[in-house]
Amino acid sequence: MKRTFAYLLLIVLLVCGKQAYNLLVSKEVVRSNHTGALSDIADEVVAIPLQDSEKYSIKEAKYIRQEGNNLFLISNETLYRFNRKGEFICRVTHPDDIRVAGYVVNPANQQLIVLGNTDDIFYYSFNGDLLTRKKLKCDLPENRHMLSISMHNNRILTTEEYIQGDTAAGQTATIEKQIVEYDSSFHKLQSHTIRPVDLERSACPIGCLTPEVAVEPGSGTVYAYAPYCQPGNLLRDTVYIKQKRQSQALKDLAGGNALPLLPIRMGSRFWVSTYYDTEDDSRNYTFCYDTQKERCWQVKDGLKDNFYQTGKVRRMYPIDPYCHSYCFSKSGEELKNTFPLQAQEENLVLFIVKLKV
Repeated sequence: MKRTFAYLLLIVLLVCGKQAYNLLVSKEVVRSNHTGALSDIADEVVAIPLQDSEKYSIKEAKYIRQEGNNLFLISNETLYRFNRKGEFICRVTHPDDIRVAGYVVNPANQQLIVLGNTDDIFYYSFNGDLLTRKKLKCDLPENRHMLSISMHNNRILTTEEYIQGDTAAGQTATIEKQIVEYDSSFHKLQSHTIRPVDLERSACPIGCLTPEVAVEPGSGTVYAYAPYCQPGNLLRDTVYIKQKRQSQALKDLAGGNALPLLPIRMGSRFWVSTYYDTEDDSRNYTFCYDTQKERCWQVKDGLKDNFYQTGKVRRMYPIDPYCHSYCFSKSGEELKNTFPLQAQEENLVLFIVKLKV
């Protein structure tokens, strides 16, 4: 009896000791660095100076996408095409016809599927020829609003806001966010509720901002991403999600038929979250978590560009839903040393950040 009790006591001590050791190691290893550089997370940064055409001047760029030797971007609600050297090819859309809210590249059909106006979908060739235009009014009723668009496995994926309840009839309205799957002709296939992952703490503010579609590398699991406005618990929550992923598939973290909403984008090695507020710099941050080396950077004013010496990178966005590469842009004073001609003419330079694997 005494021997059995001794064995049980030893097992309890070993289990408690292992848990204490793991806790100590995790606290010791995962440190949050408040300064960092692009070389901490990137193997390579490729600079693409954009050339002005005679008619169009690109002073801003967002929703940058690459396809073969093509580079697409939105500037002033207009979609443009460049090549990978930054040479101007064409203006795809005309601002009198459409104000571009988002788009996806369909490489199988060499098409650009563009969101614009209220419920219009435009299909363009890469050369800017309008192929077809359709209304989504029947498929997208008034109580549904499209928030973002992406493409994966030849399927269009959108995040949408669905308002349930008839307020005119005295019902309480509830808002549900979903990821909706369409085929390339925008015929609806299926939808999934977006549900924040349970992080086992109170007051988890996931989902305050517009969610975007992302895809986990390797498994191909679709999930939604929305950054925190206040990143105080971001490291804790990221480590928690990583630990949960060791025993559960990502698709199971939300439960039921729902897809998980995460505060980080999951790359093959680095998990990244960024927030940029043009009106309040104090809220901005860049968060990078190295899942291999258990290192973390949480930087308020951005990572230092130690490839081209253009200062801090305050805004950095993925150029694909798998988060293999990110992109940022610079213009003006920050380019005067490395790209003096671009700085003088106030032309934009895009920088493609290829993350370490």
